[in-house]
Amino acid sequence: MLQHRKSYLAECLAEEQERWFLWLPVLFGCGIGLYFALPAEPSKWWSLAVFELILLFAWIWRFQPRRLWGLLGAAIVVLGFINVQMKTLYLAREPVISEAQTDYIRGRIVRVEHNMKGKPRLVLDELQNFDGQKIAGPVKITLRDKNQEWKTGQCVETVAKIMPLPLPAVVGGYQFDRKAFYAGIKGNGYAVASVQPLECEAPVGIGVWFDGQINALRKKMVEHVKAQLPKDEAGITAAIMAGDRSGISQKITNDYRDSGLAHFLSISGLHMSMLAGLMFFFIRLLAALIPPIALRYDAKKISAVFAIFLSAFYLLISGAEVPTQRAFIMTFIVLVGVLFDRRAISMRTITLAALIVLVLSPEALIGASFQMSFAAVVALIAFYEKYAGRLNRFLSGGGQKQQSRMLTLAKTVWVYIAGIVVSDLVASLATLPFAVYHFNRIAIYTTAANFLAGPVIGLVIMPFMLLSMLLMPFGLDGPTLKFTGWGVEKVNEITAWVASWPNAGYQVLAMPLWGLLLIVFGGLWLCLWQRKWRLWGLLGILCGFLSIFTVRVPDVMINAEADLLAVKDTAGELVILPGRGNYFDKQMWLERTASRKLSESDYEKLKAVYKGKETEKNWLDLTCDKESCVYRGRVKYLKRHGLEIDGKHFDVPASLGAALYFDGEEIKIKTIRDYIGCRKWNCPAG
Repeated sequence: MLQHRKSYLAECLAEEQERWFLWLPVLFGCGIGLYFALPAEPSKWWSLAVFELILLFAWIWRFQPRRLWGLLGAAIVVLGFINVQMKTLYLAREPVISEAQTDYIRGRIVRVEHNMKGKPRLVLDELQNFDGQKIAGPVKITLRDKNQEWKTGQCVETVAKIMPLPLPAVVGGYQFDRKAFYAGIKGNGYAVASVQPLECEAPVGIGVWFDGQINALRKKMVEHVKAQLPKDEAGITAAIMAGDRSGISQKITNDYRDSGLAHFLSISGLHMSMLAGLMFFFIRLLAALIPPIALRYDAKKISAVFAIFLSAFYLLISGAEVPTQRAFIMTFIVLVGVLFDRRAISMRTITLAALIVLVLSPEALIGASFQMSFAAVVALIAFYEKYAGRLNRFLSGGGQKQQSRMLTLAKTVWVYIAGIVVSDLVASLATLPFAVYHFNRIAIYTTAANFLAGPVIGLVIMPFMLLSMLLMPFGLDGPTLKFTGWGVEKVNEITAWVASWPNAGYQVLAMPLWGLLLIVFGGLWLCLWQRKWRLWGLLGILCGFLSIFTVRVPDVMINAEADLLAVKDTAGELVILPGRGNYFDKQMWLERTASRKLSESDYEKLKAVYKGKETEKNWLDLTCDKESCVYRGRVKYLKRHGLEIDGKHFDVPASLGAALYFDGEEIKIKTIRDYIGCRKWNCPAG
């Protein structure tokens, strides 16, 4: 029986040989994932030793093809590990800021950003203090004054409080410090005095100069859009045209998120493919209208060249985030395929795009943008690989000699409408586990929102936005920009309407990491293979989704400063006790545990319990006095001073925050320090 199974697996692998290449970025990504999963920083010498050991066994087994294939797979995993390790060591040449400090600083602006409140944030490098001593950088400084204008490459001075990179707010939460580290940021803070321009001691580098030119152009485009359109329409238009989302209000952001259209606000494959496709069509139409060009040259290839240049410009002007990088790489490969008369839209295209992104930005693997973007595209390509033939037969009449034009038109319209619904359904299902894991949220009505907004985006917003970008240098974009704004206004209305439906943005508990990995590998098995054994992937997907039932809401949560505590009520939801705390941390706690925000009446009851004036045993097993609160008779919270568990002191600052679980007589403790380990981005000596 075992021999039969081995034979079956070998037979399936042999039949799928043309698909082996598709697993290359998967194996490379496994090495990257293994690196990030380690609790402590690995030695580069161990990595080198493992790779050399693989080379040694390759020489020993050089005449045994099966073993060589296994070694090749292991080598790709190790190369992924080494790739991200080398980038980490390069970025760690200067350690991250380890202690908060307020100091005079001067430096050069290498990037200008804005937060959600519209306040400018300067990324400063080449930092020095008052005595001319070098300060680790770059650092990101938030300014108080919104009216000052700053440019990339400019030198400034100020007094600022610089702090270590922010740690996760909850066990299992998003690691802001890690993302900032791989963006090259060593610390963040805020200016405590006005920022003053300063004469630069050294000339600006070519890289900073080029970034400055792109940023200036982006800023000019954004200001032009804001001057032409109303505030809400301008905010969305600036986001999809130039990647500037600072003008979008929180309400509109929530509407797009709850309606399932949040992906429209982040420049990705949707925008890049539409703009490149429209440019391709527009140039080809113009070429067809000019007989000398149409008769002498291949208009299709001319159109592809123009579309490549537009895609490259769009990549630069949008800020080149991971989804945009992936979209550009895929679009570039497709258009190069047109130049060389090759079929380009295939699973090999997305494979090559994923590999390029992972080599250049290995940290992208653990980000929601990379995961959701590639999951959607892989699922869509796999779906159309399976059903494209049936679709073509349907449109062509299923082998009939002739069908009426009206029937062909009706079928085309039906396929377009069905394509929007089916494509959205496939992409939504593919990205669902990542939305659950990263955002604890499901947009219930995403298909309806995409069905309603899709035609407006595809037929109004993107075509007129392209025309606006082409006409903007000549000052002729007024009418086309108005049409773009009108389309954005309609999509805003659609998102607001859909978001108002009951439970539009449904809050859920995040599945564990092992559950997400089961879904990922099950989905890859289902999408990358083509024979019947691909259906085995459904088992991994099912088990991964069932893992959510193993997740529990913590009984107690506390932050590193011990000024924020939450306990679980009798309904199984987290209740945050009154106190100072950080608003962002409170929001993260509620979202991570899928808990509701208390009503005003419940909050008044909670304050009475917290002050020791009354108890609510039917709601919270909590007893308080002026100095402390005791939860379930075992956990004592010394208000803003610390925690005692079964009468023993718990070192809250060393834990960086913790989650406690009651398991019978035992209390299990999970700390943020254990979760993040000691790595280059959170332990300077790590």
